[in-house]
Amino acid sequence: MNEINKDELLDIKKWQRLFFMVIYALAVNFVVVPILLVLVVIQFLFYLFTSQVNSQLQHANNWLHEFFNDSLNFLSFNSDTKPWPFNDKSESSEANEEAEVVEEESEEFNSGDEQIS
Repeated sequence: MNEINKDELLDIKKWQRLFFMVIYALAVNFVVVPILLVLVVIQFLFYLFTSQVNSQLQHANNWLHEFFNDSLNFLSFNSDTKPWPFNDKSESSEANEEAEVVEEESEEFNSGDEQIS
């Protein structure tokens, strides 16, 4: 325990993670949170005057909330996956949607076969 493993200290992946952690911590504290607060106020004003929620603001709020959660998971070591823009969730969600469509089509095809029998 008294020995310091020099290879562990010089591991480039650890220093890269520190760099990204600093970037995401700054982004969350100085960009995302203030924008979310402004969106909250604007959304309340829409609700106050129209009694309805603005769907475009809600979509932006949801995206920022997802980025915030992903960033916190990365910062707290709950995930090794970097948040947007280094991890494009739209690609993974498109792949999941395609898999669901194929699965639904195969279920429809199988149920059609059962009706013919």
